[in-house]
Amino acid sequence: MTDETFPTDGLNRILNAVETIETSLGVLARKQTLSREAYHADSDTQDIVERRFVKMTEAAIDIGEELVKHERGTPPASNPQSMRALEELGILSASTAEEMAQGARFRNVLAHTYGNIIEHDVVYNALQDLDRYRQFVIEVRDYLESIGALDEDIS
Repeated sequence: MTDETFPTDGLNRILNAVETIETSLGVLARKQTLSREAYHADSDTQDIVERRFVKMTEAAIDIGEELVKHERGTPPASNPQSMRALEELGILSASTAEEMAQGARFRNVLAHTYGNIIEHDVVYNALQDLDRYRQFVIEVRDYLESIGALDEDIS
């Protein structure tokens, strides 16, 4: 791992992305109480859930890219690779990296499908398991604390 101080602009981008993930987790947690039938019947809720997953995963990918660029000097080759690189760097556990790589692929499906093409049961099942994003935020924060990045004066 690099001994360089984390750049302020990169750290701010990461912290903004963490805030986006946490906000989206709050919205999605409130939607978890819906039954599968109610979820299927409400296209507005489907749109909200799908968009929040896309935003949340894009924020996680941005975090991954920033951390990998900081540690290696170059960004990862793909969205799923950004999560695997975080595992290689010791920032994410193997299980979190794999779960987030799957999340990156899920984001690609959501971002490039629409209407009846989207498998709403798959999205509903993902809605019932938000732990991968919570764990991702915990592990990223642990890393930032371990390198002292959160102690730096950011303005």
